[in-house]
Amino acid sequence: MRRSALVDLAALEANLLSALEADPDLILDARADAYGHGVGPIIRTALATGVGTVRVSPGQSVLPGIRRSALMTVPSKRRLLGAEAYGVDGSGIPVLTLVGEVIAVKPVGADAGVSYGYTYRTPAPTTLALVALGYADGVPRLASNRASVAIGGEPLPLVGRIAMDQFVVDCGDRHPSVGDDAVLFGRNAPSALDWAAHTERSALDLTAGIGSRVERVYS
Repeated sequence: MRRSALVDLAALEANLLSALEADPDLILDARADAYGHGVGPIIRTALATGVGTVRVSPGQSVLPGIRRSALMTVPSKRRLLGAEAYGVDGSGIPVLTLVGEVIAVKPVGADAGVSYGYTYRTPAPTTLALVALGYADGVPRLASNRASVAIGGEPLPLVGRIAMDQFVVDCGDRHPSVGDDAVLFGRNAPSALDWAAHTERSALDLTAGIGSRVERVYS
């Protein structure tokens, strides 16, 4: 089953270059494993783009090919760049796109109960898609019956309770196929800010919470 966080390093570079024009002395905030983006590739890209200093979490090991002098763990009066760099503030290009695989598709009638507890019942005949991501992967349970997911480029409602390894999308009259991508947030999908509002946390908290079994794929 495919569980992927697609990390676009070119988007990160573009966001950083834009920010560096306004403040060449800024510090990139790469704590919490670069907020789930993967600290090594993020720092290497930032330094190559012209960022001079990166803030990391205390205890962060020295990474191969990264000079120790570029890393800091203490606060500074200089500008600390976080959400803007990762494109989750609504202005930059989204750097991370979270994708799960559609693993089952099922037509159901009206009043079909969805997921455990049946907190959602289908208002009309519809097609349900089962997606292989759950709260064990960092998908917040508060998104149940609140958030939307893009399948085939269309935002569709996430319905029923999010389970440990999966959740359900109500596809209406659309008919996705097993193996299709279900995009939670990122490029061509609902934004991390949308998901943050639905889950009552910041967008950076959301990306930082993505689990370790979600593969980071860099491009």
